[in-house]
Amino acid sequence: MPFRVEIRAAFGNARFKCQRCGSCCHHRRPDEFDDLVPPERQAEFWQKSNLIYLTGKDIDKISKKTGLNPDEFVDTLYEEKKGSVRIEDEGRKVILDLPVMKSKDSDGTCVFYKEGKGCTIYSLRPTACRLFPFVVVEKSGPQGGILLEIKYNPTCPGMGKGKEPDRRKLEKLVLDQFTERMEAIGPRVQRLRMEGKILPDAAIYRTMPGKRRRDE
Repeated sequence: MPFRVEIRAAFGNARFKCQRCGSCCHHRRPDEFDDLVPPERQAEFWQKSNLIYLTGKDIDKISKKTGLNPDEFVDTLYEEKKGSVRIEDEGRKVILDLPVMKSKDSDGTCVFYKEGKGCTIYSLRPTACRLFPFVVVEKSGPQGGILLEIKYNPTCPGMGKGKEPDRRKLEKLVLDQFTERMEAIGPRVQRLRMEGKILPDAAIYRTMPGKRRRDE
């Protein structure tokens, strides 16, 4: 990666023990956000939502082991199921459409969740599921770098129970997930910058996949 990436655990002495309650398998898409989440509201969005972001490796592994086509379990706002980079407003607006796990229209649960049984692909679960209830908030770091802050979702019933998490393990999961994502979209963003299609002060938007379909 051509820039410095710093990982910071920002959850104090938090403890966690999974309660097998399935709350993390119920995906929240907050109504107060539109399909595109602007940069100034992304921290708020991450606090209020719990979408499961997928890497290309997650998608390939699940598809190979289950025999499912990515269309059956991946949500993106646009058609490309492994994510896309779109440029609008003459280079002033960059839209990152990152893939997330699809939810059932009936109750918002993950398509792989079954009542009474829980996760039906537990051994294949994505990195984001392995991290939960710990979440990553991306911020601008020093000298143009990126700061990845590891926080936690306070709505998880398992917080405050059990033992303190293995910080090194969490940091490795976070770095692996970020690296896979950058390998997927980084070259495209860099090429667009070199071609002058992305302005230096462009605002970066994230999408909220799935909401449009739900509201139709």
